[in-house]
This record gives sequence, structure tokens and C-alpha cells, in this order.
Amino acid sequence: MNRLRNLILLFIAFWGSAQCLGGEKGNAFAEMAMSRVLPQPSVRGDDPEWFFLVKELRHLGTGEFWTKSWAEVAANGSDPIPSIKEFDDLLAGRGIRLILVPIPPKGTIYPEKLDNDFASGDPWTTSPFLKNLSKQGIEVIDVESDFLQLRNTQQEIVPKLYCSQDAHYSPFAIERIADQIAAELKDLHGPSNGAIGLSDTQELTITGDQIAGSEWEGKVPGETLSIRKVQHQGKVGVSPSPDSPVLLLGDSHTLVFHEGASGGMHCEGAGLADHLSQRLGQAVDLVGVRGSGMVQARKQLFYKATSEPGYWSRKKAVVWVFSMREFTQSADRLISIPLDRQ
Repeated sequence: MNRLRNLILLFIAFWGSAQCLGGEKGNAFAEMAMSRVLPQPSVRGDDPEWFFLVKELRHLGTGEFWTKSWAEVAANGSDPIPSIKEFDDLLAGRGIRLILVPIPPKGTIYPEKLDNDFASGDPWTTSPFLKNLSKQGIEVIDVESDFLQLRNTQQEIVPKLYCSQDAHYSPFAIERIADQIAAELKDLHGPSNGAIGLSDTQELTITGDQIAGSEWEGKVPGETLSIRKVQHQGKVGVSPSPDSPVLLLGDSHTLVFHEGASGGMHCEGAGLADHLSQRLGQAVDLVGVRGSGMVQARKQLFYKATSEPGYWSRKKAVVWVFSMREFTQSADRLISIPLDRQ
């Protein structure tokens, strides 16, 4: 009996020390991230091929932001959860499902690229925050946990999940997220007739948005990525369909590799809208913005829905994708936004 008691006490002590160590690492990473913030859009990591958005470093610097006062950690001083819940309730009132897909910061998944004193798993994870959203009835795809598991179990064979010189996720990550979303929308798959196909893997060299227009432009070689493009009706890419039952809504993560190089989004035909359409077997609708994925995207959606009679009657699901830094770095006031003018 005493032996069992001692084993239990030993386990508790070990678990407690592990939790303490994890907290120390998480706090140290947050402090380091904040110390890297400079009065410029991006900074270079300890790995000279990797560049990080300063606004994202500010977000990482808040650490366990969900445990702190929103008035202190959020640029707009507001708790984002009521706004998210309001949107979910509005959609549910019309029989429409909302799936929230927050995209984690690059530094959370690749901390060693920012500072070589840290490793995968050291930064705080947002699992507690996302679980709280789930408890409030919000359907969430936890991309962060999936990415961390990939890094921790298959690091040597998994292609990189983020562009090293761009603020966005990689083509490989886009396909993985499209698979996850499609798995949640099994009842909305179109006919499996192969009308929306995939190209063979090809290489694409980009100048990332953390390089373009910066002191490093012209001094840093382009980044080469492996990519597969979606093909539909003899063309590259899938045009959004306003009649689709699925709406993809969000920030520039919905536009990158879809909107084209002329708009700074690198290419067409390989974005999340393209790959999700391919997985579902039918084109999705798209409302994507370059501003706030939480506020500006919903405003654009309001204008679109108001201008198209019967818009919401055609929708069954809204997939809401935006950067996790929105929770603390968006300066937009979280106003109440209706679905339309009805």
C-alpha cells in the first residue's frame, strides 16, 4: 500500500514539475517573441531563411492571452467570443452550420526558426481557448494541435507547413486543412465524377510577402514550394459559386495561392477554395478579404448577402478561416453585424 502511495506521489510530483517546466518555457517564449518586435512589418529569424510578421510576434508575446484581461491583451480591448457566438447563433437560426478554423502563428509551430533556444512544443498552445469555444457550442477545427502532432511525430517526412518567407501557410498545409474541412462536410459532397481534378506536383518559386517591399527584397533568393493545382472545366482553378451550399469566409488565408501572382497571392488554382472544391466535388462560394478575417470579412459578407436575393437560402455551411492573431491584434471594433438587411 505504501509502495502504491509513493508511486502516486512520485507521479504527481513529476507531472507537476513537467507542468511548471512547460509554463516556464511558454512564458520564456512569449517574452522572447515580444523582445523581437521592431517598428517594421517583419523580422528575420535565427534561421536566416525564415521571416516572421511583427504583428504575429506581438500576438505570441501575449502568451496565454485567454487567461488575461481582454482590455489588456486585445488591440480592440474586446473579448472576441461573444461576437463569434453571435455569428454562430445567427447562422443556426437559419439552419446553417458554422465551422471555425483558426490558423495558428508560424512561430508556434516553428519556434526554433525564430529563436534557436526553443523547440517545437515550447510555446503555449491555444487548446484550452479552443476547447472553451467548443463548450459554448462553436464547432472548431484545431489546426494547431494537428500541425504540432505532425511536427512531433513525422518531422523528417512532412513538408513544411508554412512558407518560410511569407506570412501564410504552405500549399501542403492548405491541402491538409481542405481534407479536414471536407471530412466534416460529408453530407455536402457533390457528385464524384472527377470533374474537378488535380495536377501533378510541380514547383513554384515565390517572393514572400515578408520579403516584398522590405530591406531584403532582391537580396534573398526566392522560396521554392511543391504545389498541386486544381483543374476545372479545362482551366486552372475553380471559380467561386454563389449558388454553392458551402461558403468559405475569412482573411487572406482564403486567397493565398488562389487569387494570383498579380495580387501578391503567388498563383491561381492552389488555394483553400480550390482544394476544398476539389475535395467536395463542387465549387464553394468565397468571401475573402485582406483585412480582418473577423470583422471586415463579415462586413463584406453582409454586403454580398444583401445584394443577392435569397443568398442565405442556398447555404448549408459557413467555414470561417482567419489567423489566430486576430484574437489579440485586430484593432477593429467588434460590432454586431447582421447576416443581411432582413
